[in-house]
Amino acid sequence: MATTHALHLATPGMARICLYGDLQRFCRRVSLQVASGAEAVRALAVQLPGLRQKLNDGWYQVRIAGDDVTADTLTTSL
Repeated sequence: MATTHALHLATPGMARICLYGDLQRFCRRVSLQVASGAEAVRALAVQLPGLRQKLNDGWYQVRIAGDDVTADTLTTSL
């Protein structure tokens, strides 16, 4: 007898992250499987030595699908 699983395991999609300007010294493009913009920033900060400090020292924009994202909506957008 077939059973219906009540638990839906949705996997987040792949996101292509592009760094511009002085952040390109860390990398230009990387693809990550993340659920939000905040998760993508955290993942990059963990994987790229020095990126977290550079982000803390400067001012940078985050864009998702060409739209500017505020700090409030960073966790929900992607």
